[in-house]
Amino acid sequence: MTTKKYSTFVNNKTEVLTNGGELEFDWLIIKSDKVEPENNIYNQKKNSFVPAILYWGWNSTIECELDIETRIQYLKQGIYKAVDSLGLKEMIEGHTLEINLKELPGKFIYENKGSAIIFIIAYTVNGVEAISPYPINLEFEYSVNKDGIIEMKGEGYIPNNEQPLRNIWKSTKKFTWIYLDEFKKETGRMGNELISKIIEEIKAKNR
Repeated sequence: MTTKKYSTFVNNKTEVLTNGGELEFDWLIIKSDKVEPENNIYNQKKNSFVPAILYWGWNSTIECELDIETRIQYLKQGIYKAVDSLGLKEMIEGHTLEINLKELPGKFIYENKGSAIIFIIAYTVNGVEAISPYPINLEFEYSVNKDGIIEMKGEGYIPNNEQPLRNIWKSTKKFTWIYLDEFKKETGRMGNELISKIIEEIKAKNR
């Protein structure tokens, strides 16, 4: 598996996931200090294939980092759903909430490695194809403003609960797409928890 081949699986899927528009609220500003990478990055860590007479071995390891706009977009979708369902607008009526995303998940390792030993009357194959996410938490800071004056601010993080995923009889493309779907769900959860955490702090301040 080369980076060129693997990039087609990831790029095609992220384009599908980010296509479809985006909600916007004039009282909610979401931004990020991070501006890189502008495109998905693929780094071939290992790429080997040994076709010997009685032994075959292979190891293809690729590090992938999703572009920053895709990662922000995924988080925004979770944030907007939480804002709508938890009634945040009514809680800060007349104010502006500004959220700065300082650190975002979206980096993982793809591995396809194994070996085949050939005997005179039989053979044995041992291999694994897996994706392991980097344990990057969502770090953020926020401020509640009115007429340009900061009335409240805070910061925090949401733990990343992503787990490694192993391929069980799926094509590499389908397996990668399953992982990216799970990543999108997890970032949506993190966006939801971010809003819940801010709401809790607003309520505590107003008690």
